[in-house]
Amino acid sequence: MSGRSLSCLPLLALLMSGCASLAVPSLSASPSIAAVPATPVVTVAPTAPPSATETAAPTDTPDPGVLELEAIGCEGGVVLDWSASTHPDFHHYIGLRSPNGEIDPAYPPIAPAVDWGDTYATDPFVTSAVDASVLPSAARWNYRVMAYDADGRVVSASPVRSARISEIIDLGALRVTPAEDDANRLDWQPYGGFSDCFSFYRVLSGASVLTVISDQATASMETDALHPGTTYQLGVQVVRVTTLGSFVVGQTDAIIYTVP
Repeated sequence: MSGRSLSCLPLLALLMSGCASLAVPSLSASPSIAAVPATPVVTVAPTAPPSATETAAPTDTPDPGVLELEAIGCEGGVVLDWSASTHPDFHHYIGLRSPNGEIDPAYPPIAPAVDWGDTYATDPFVTSAVDASVLPSAARWNYRVMAYDADGRVVSASPVRSARISEIIDLGALRVTPAEDDANRLDWQPYGGFSDCFSFYRVLSGASVLTVISDQATASMETDALHPGTTYQLGVQVVRVTTLGSFVVGQTDAIIYTVP
């Protein structure tokens, strides 16, 4: 080996010793990685769609050319109830009666239809009347109510309805007896007929009305309006009344009573 090669040996040894001092880290000595906390999973509930706004069902607009009509047959008369006219040309009502099932709405009436004179009204909300113009019988009468304009032309008409007028009910004898505190007690048989034929009891002294009683089940009363030593003609009637008329449905026998 030449002198130059040997001179390099110490330098090589120095470099190798320096490299040996540089330790190579082992895999086992690698620093551990800290655990990362798990991110919580948030479940978002689906948003319910907004509820639809409830809308009221549309109501039918009344036909201005049509009137509803109910005919109620009672003892002593017929009650007519009809719907109010909504026609803009309304001027008045008139009801017609006929033995026939068909009634022409024209006015003046076409025979055999007649206007019995108790249904004329210029207020559209006056919608009830009575017919007590014929005698009670087994016959069924037909009715129709019309609304007319100012020139007498028909603007609204009802269908034809039928009803029968039966005999007035006899409530029997009226009983009158003295009561306490100078009063007198009146007792009668109550009206047991159709409630739609009853408006009130009318207690009469001659041609004067002592009182009216609107409870159909009531069958007695006490009064201090009768004076001692005075003679009265007393009676009780059952009355059906409407805006355009009334009639007697039943009555007691009239009695003559002298107050003790």
